[in-house]
Amino acid sequence: MRKKKLFWQAILISILACVAVTMFAAWLARGQAKKELQSYLQDIAEQAMLRSDRVFAVSSQFLDKLNNSALNDCSEEHQQRLSEIAFDELFVRNVLYAPDGIVQCSAASRLVYPLPKRDQKTTMGRSLWFEFKGDLPKPSVLYGAGPYYAVMDSLYLVDILPVKKRGLYIEAVLNHRILASSQGAKSKPDNTWLSQSRVSKTNPEYIITAYLPLEELQRAWLDYFEDLLPLCSVICLVLIGIIIWFTRRSFTMGLEIIEGLQLGEFEVYYQPMVTLATGEVCCAEALLRWKRQNGSKISPDLFIGYAEENGQISLLTQYVLEKVAADLVQLANTDIAVSVNLAGADLASPMFVENLAALCKKHQLAPSRIELEITERSLVMGQNEIEVITRLRQAGHVILIDDFGTGYSSLSYLHNLPVDILKIDKSFVHALGSGAATHYVASHIVQMAKDLGLSVVAEGIETSVQADTLKEMGVEWGQGWLYAKAMPYADLKQFLHASTLASLKPLSFAPLPEAV
Repeated sequence: MRKKKLFWQAILISILACVAVTMFAAWLARGQAKKELQSYLQDIAEQAMLRSDRVFAVSSQFLDKLNNSALNDCSEEHQQRLSEIAFDELFVRNVLYAPDGIVQCSAASRLVYPLPKRDQKTTMGRSLWFEFKGDLPKPSVLYGAGPYYAVMDSLYLVDILPVKKRGLYIEAVLNHRILASSQGAKSKPDNTWLSQSRVSKTNPEYIITAYLPLEELQRAWLDYFEDLLPLCSVICLVLIGIIIWFTRRSFTMGLEIIEGLQLGEFEVYYQPMVTLATGEVCCAEALLRWKRQNGSKISPDLFIGYAEENGQISLLTQYVLEKVAADLVQLANTDIAVSVNLAGADLASPMFVENLAALCKKHQLAPSRIELEITERSLVMGQNEIEVITRLRQAGHVILIDDFGTGYSSLSYLHNLPVDILKIDKSFVHALGSGAATHYVASHIVQMAKDLGLSVVAEGIETSVQADTLKEMGVEWGQGWLYAKAMPYADLKQFLHASTLASLKPLSFAPLPEAV
């Protein structure tokens, strides 16, 4: 059942991982496509503005020359000169001679007619007619201040040849009125189109905007996305491989735990606790370690977490209890006690109390020499578990709450539990003197313990300053690398022998890295 559940979980996680990678690639591709098109439009608008500025600059130059010339009639010589300008200048379709607003002649004809009312006046002093027809078949832009005027096709202002034309639409606006726009656009742009604008340096009211429809964004996005698909496939395969590895690891770890117990790969380490007031060793905590025959070490967080989730934690607890009992027998000349960590499943076992009593009887150990630690997170339990704790305490075992301050217990909950000692979590000990928000948590826990008539052990002591501060708070016992690391039984035996000859001295006055 467990394997089937893990199998389907692995499939679901693999699918979700690949979907997440694909969606991220799609988002990245869209961002790159939009960035590229915005840069493209900015370049187009810049080119169009340069061209438009050139059109007006060239027109202004030859109009100034004509205005300063001596030609003031419509002779053949004059008309020939107008024709030459219209032929030579790329942007000019016709040149008009219109003194006092009356057209007398042009490069193409001698028709006489009045100029219509101008549409706008530019900042350079010249006037503009947006749709001037005159004697030409197609409306054009008329530009000038008189008596000479240039007739230009409006397309000249925005007509450029980009490398990729796409669905490009370009529009020139003067004082909020369209002066020119590109030809051949399928539809007018709306507010969903991508756009970039360029403002003229000589007239802030003259703006050229380049547009692209969303279809172009979709097309560019697909191009980028197709380029990213091979990389997405590789990432998906890597993720699936990792997921399969972890899944297979979960499939086999249960068997590996049983095999490890049979092969003697598990070993109990002991970390001494000291009385802070005297520095003497009072007890030790039993910690389980797993070293495979191939030399690799498995983290306790990994195998204990797995054992708790898959119903194998009781096997490990029983192994630790039997090893601790056997080691305590060899320490018969001392009254040192050893604390063993219990899981929620141990407390839920109907025969746990009887089995522990039988173990103590077998090795002729006083129950007080095997103390029992319960993590605060496991205190959210039913009445049956509380009754088991009560029976264990009545049998003579000391009950400790481990990692206190990191779980869910409340003051009222603790008041109803048969508990003897609180162990302050090392995170609060490390915060002492640091100025962190948790700096005062340790002192509050100590005061709360005193109010409840409980003793206190501080975990993770690394500096003499921490030890002195805790001692001043009224903490009875301490544990940490300042005094001793976790060690095998043989090293513990030597350590205890040495500590009976003199008061225990700290290993170092400098902070040490956390124990694994």
